[in-house]
Amino acid sequence: MKTLCFATCLVAVLAGAAQGATIAYDGVQYLPGPLAPNGPAIGFAAPWAADPGVNVVATGLTSPLALPSTGGAVSGFFDFVDPLTNTIAPSPGKEFWASFLLYHSGPNDQSFMGLSPAGAALGSLPSAAFGVRLGQYGIFIGSTFTGSGKPFTPNGSTDFLVAHFVAGGAVWNVSLFVNQSSFVIPDLAIAVPPVTYGTVVNQNQAQFGSDEYRLGDTAADVAAGVTPTVGESWGRIKAQYH
Repeated sequence: MKTLCFATCLVAVLAGAAQGATIAYDGVQYLPGPLAPNGPAIGFAAPWAADPGVNVVATGLTSPLALPSTGGAVSGFFDFVDPLTNTIAPSPGKEFWASFLLYHSGPNDQSFMGLSPAGAALGSLPSAAFGVRLGQYGIFIGSTFTGSGKPFTPNGSTDFLVAHFVAGGAVWNVSLFVNQSSFVIPDLAIAVPPVTYGTVVNQNQAQFGSDEYRLGDTAADVAAGVTPTVGESWGRIKAQYH
């Protein structure tokens, strides 16, 4: 019976390989002014909490690598957080994707999109995040930053950053893709603690702006021109039944 169910489910997954689901999405579709207390957007349980200098600007960010943009963007200085409607636990076989657009006019300090447990307070460090520190793309674990070594784009650029989280025993395995159109070879891959995520924890320091915050089941939920592969679908169903 188990074998039959496995085979039947595999056929169903292959037939619907392009299907995924949006976990959360905020395109900053708000009037210009303070970010807080706008929202909640799709997949978020409450409005944004933000430092006073974090603002919505009318002109949004775009990239040909990203899904279509909507609304404005977030600019200004410092932290902004928002709770998710549903937590994301590192259960066996669990994976998800995250992406955002990042504008920089200089390499000053850092900016990131991060995740922390439910109830994380404004100004707290992220359990895991991806973004930029001092002209390097990389992954944050709390205050610890690991750079990818990929060259920084020129000032005035908008970067498309994508992270793939895969639960692996006692860790989340996180792969970072910087300005990529396919997601085969990451620019950086590291393990981070196996936290159950419940809050998006973001930061922009001076000379940064960000936009189009996305969490989804598949790469196609966070990036343009992508469909889940047969291998991705096989891996999910195999993990479920073994």
